[in-house]
Amino acid sequence: MAPASSAPERESAITRSRPWRAALALVGGAWALLSLPLVAADWSWPWVATLSGAEPWSSVRAAVEDPYVVFGALAGLSFLAIGIALLPDLRRAGWGGIVMLVAVLAGAVVSPLSYLGTPESSLLHWLWGSEGPLLVGVGLAGVLAAVTARGWPLAVRLLLGATLLVLVAGTLALGYFPHGPLLALGIEAAVLILGASRASEPTLASADGAAVPA
Repeated sequence: MAPASSAPERESAITRSRPWRAALALVGGAWALLSLPLVAADWSWPWVATLSGAEPWSSVRAAVEDPYVVFGALAGLSFLAIGIALLPDLRRAGWGGIVMLVAVLAGAVVSPLSYLGTPESSLLHWLWGSEGPLLVGVGLAGVLAAVTARGWPLAVRLLLGATLLVLVAGTLALGYFPHGPLLALGIEAAVLILGASRASEPTLASADGAAVPA
């Protein structure tokens, strides 16, 4: 049991970090969007191909031998940024939140391995496209997090439960995964971080019997 005197300090630190963590989640989503023309010129909507031929994307593509593999693998940075941003809140969303957190952070490893396995001759080729099942897992874990996030505002729990729909919407919007779902997940994460109130903090009994944040 944590000392009661340290609980308000911890709560205050979490509260103060919310804007910064929301910004980090948005940066993760923005990186997925900005790197999309470097990866999906031949796979996504026509406007993505148009952007890939414009500056600065065309120069960046020309400077890298295989931009599809290089910048596809770097999509792992978006998973990492979003996972770190969500960490304090999903830890407090019960075991379902922890499952969702692990699934998001796993993308920081799975996505690079997937793109590195692009060549058919690669030993990792069986992992190519594995971000798809992983993102479905993130969406399903959102349902679990919504169930176990007791004390969270109803609207925030509903958003958690709708994570899979959010990821599908992101895929349709950009016509490509994982970049489309990552953009949508970054936006969702920012909303979750700012919407998860102090009521989501678990409580412990203080020495005088009053409830204090854990």
